[in-house]
Amino acid sequence: MVRENRNPLSSDRNILSIILVGIVLILIAFWPTFNAGFVNWDDNLYVYENATVQSLSNLGKIISEPVAGNYHPLTMISLAVDYAISSGKAGWFHAVNLFLHIINFVLVFLLFYHLSGKKKWLAAVVAFLFALHPLHVESVAWISERKDVLYSAFFLGALLLYLSYLKDKRPVRLLGVGVLFLFSLLSKPAAVVFPLVLLVIDFYYSRLGERKTYIEKIPFFVMSLIFGIITLSVQKSAGSFSDTQLYPLVSRFFFANYGVAFYLFKALIPFNLSAFYSFPAVNQALPVYYYLSLLVTLALLGLVVFSAKKNKVLTFSILFYVINLILVLQFLSVGSAVVADRYSYLPLLGPFFLVGFYVQKVIDANSGKLTSVLWSIAFVVLLGLTILTRRQVSTWQNGATLWEQAIKAAPSGQAYSNRAQIYREEGNVDKAFEMYSKAIETDRYESDALINRANIYFNRGKYQQAIEDYSACIAIEPKNDKALANRGAAYLALGKNELALADLNRTIELNPSTNNGFKNRAMLYLMTGQYQLSINDYMSHLSIAPDRDGEIWYKIGYSYQQMGQHAKAIDAFTQALRCREKGHFYAARALSLVYAGNLQAARADASKAASLGAEVDQLVVSALSK
Repeated sequence: MVRENRNPLSSDRNILSIILVGIVLILIAFWPTFNAGFVNWDDNLYVYENATVQSLSNLGKIISEPVAGNYHPLTMISLAVDYAISSGKAGWFHAVNLFLHIINFVLVFLLFYHLSGKKKWLAAVVAFLFALHPLHVESVAWISERKDVLYSAFFLGALLLYLSYLKDKRPVRLLGVGVLFLFSLLSKPAAVVFPLVLLVIDFYYSRLGERKTYIEKIPFFVMSLIFGIITLSVQKSAGSFSDTQLYPLVSRFFFANYGVAFYLFKALIPFNLSAFYSFPAVNQALPVYYYLSLLVTLALLGLVVFSAKKNKVLTFSILFYVINLILVLQFLSVGSAVVADRYSYLPLLGPFFLVGFYVQKVIDANSGKLTSVLWSIAFVVLLGLTILTRRQVSTWQNGATLWEQAIKAAPSGQAYSNRAQIYREEGNVDKAFEMYSKAIETDRYESDALINRANIYFNRGKYQQAIEDYSACIAIEPKNDKALANRGAAYLALGKNELALADLNRTIELNPSTNNGFKNRAMLYLMTGQYQLSINDYMSHLSIAPDRDGEIWYKIGYSYQQMGQHAKAIDAFTQALRCREKGHFYAARALSLVYAGNLQAARADASKAASLGAEVDQLVVSALSK
């Protein structure tokens, strides 16, 4: 008996050549990512400001803590390993993302090769479109989207293993499918649709009439339900559904239809791609193309209904597309973008399969050979996709290039606000102010721009303008403790102490771990002579954040000094000097030392204060001159 050769690559040497060509083209298209850095969009939360992932000793926290409104511990573990290997260098993170994308390219080829009955050119079309489409750049070139390429690897691997299970019905294979599905869920919650995708494959293989088909899916649906509940809980806690209340149900219905049409349109015409596509303006009529998008949904629905028995490839393609897209269609608004390029990473495999199917039909009609016309078309398409993808990759070099492109392609408050952040970090406050103003002009609900422009007003001493922006921010986000704390500080600067105290009390009520709330209220108490209350708040502040320059300890010492408790004042000034040696610290301690009767130590402090250019209290001078 001859044993069947199960190695998919040995059946046709051309398959290896196809895969190698694909890898080369992927490397050419995505090569600029090796020189790219981090961007100011979640990369701080995931990597360069995330102390948890910067040490593998934090494995327990990595596994247990959500990040940016998502629970994806396997993704965070992979980032932690990357950090340990690379010491935080961005190039390594990009390299791993690209490696995973290459793995996904191979898995896509093998999946559709077997799904189609070993039609290599069909599989090649699907795999090349998947690997080189500009819409997929975001999933690969954005470090924070490690979750996308990682969950997809396990997702595709599980589907491929499921096809093997359908051939021999070995339970161990189904168990393997479950393990890979679990890994996919732990990489990104979007994997919860996996059982539905399995049913679409069952439809393709005419298994929906078998009772066993549904029984074997029960564990998968249970896993999806558990992770779905976890995800909803995490996202609710993170405030990810905050935009839902801004839009009526009818608008959200058209958001969903717009998403269905958008990705198909961009798949055909991949130009003017952006890192951010904002929701339409609130309380205004939707643009007409949102309403027209319903026609696309109805057309797809009609095709499914009328082709289910006659054309399984068409039905499979549509269902695969919609099911993998359904969670991000914004019927229940999650996040601040109505659509996003990264959402198309797996869903477009459905339409790509349809394209590959008809290309294969043309090839089969020509005795399985590619005509010169087909070779020419393939060359032009692959060249065009490679060029467009490489160009799109270049926009992800850093935060500045990313948001400049976003402003050019799809102007939004978020894009202007993120570009402003780069200017602010560069010290170009005037340009940052201009960008924040454009963000607010574009989207009056852009709370980040409001609070940041208010901060600039505050630093320029324009407290009333700062208060107006803080108030606008609070109107959008009533529980924004940072805006409340800063508005309290602005009221304090204007001498409106009652208003300041109300804001600061509310800040601390909302966030007992707030820095600015305790710090600003302590200053208010200090200015109004309520020294013990000031000390209490400063100590609360110190329990949250260390005093790096000594000024907090200095103010605590000053409060004790005003209360006549000079021993405690001396201790506080000493703590301040341990943080940093400053002339006014020595001068203040010298005064309390005089009151405490330690003239020798006071003389030394007074001398040190003078040497640092600080003015010594006349009482100290008089006491030391006797």
